[in-house]
Amino acid sequence: MNENCLAYGIEISDLDWEKTPAIVKQLVEKMGQHIKQSEKELSDLKAQHQELLEKINRTSKNSSSPPSLDPLNAEKRQEKNKSGKKRGGQPGHKGHSRFLYDVSECESVLDHHPQTCKCCGEKLNGEDAFPYRHQISCCAAKFNILHYLYF
Repeated sequence: MNENCLAYGIEISDLDWEKTPAIVKQLVEKMGQHIKQSEKELSDLKAQHQELLEKINRTSKNSSSPPSLDPLNAEKRQEKNKSGKKRGGQPGHKGHSRFLYDVSECESVLDHHPQTCKCCGEKLNGEDAFPYRHQISCCAAKFNILHYLYF
């Protein structure tokens, strides 16, 4: 009874343990084993409980899962406050655009004249006074090609 000498704060002396009947000693030892097994099961269940709680409380805010997998009772995302500005470039902002080369700087100019309208399929007559200009530039060859598209 050396390992069970101090159980729940009660110390049993060797003399008292020797006087205890054999059947009571067996009962105490079995109860001690049962308590140890129950404590181990309890600690395992607590760990499993903690894992399940973490899994239940997992949302797209605290994990890498997408918002579509959030539980139905999950808190919804707050909408951003609008700044009051219009979309796009703001007044005073310097634009970043690519300017078209002059026709004289280009190596070749190609005219594209479609035969039919792309919307209705009717045959086209006449010419567009302001065709769409599409510029292709090749940095490796250092030349530019202009395409005039008439629609």
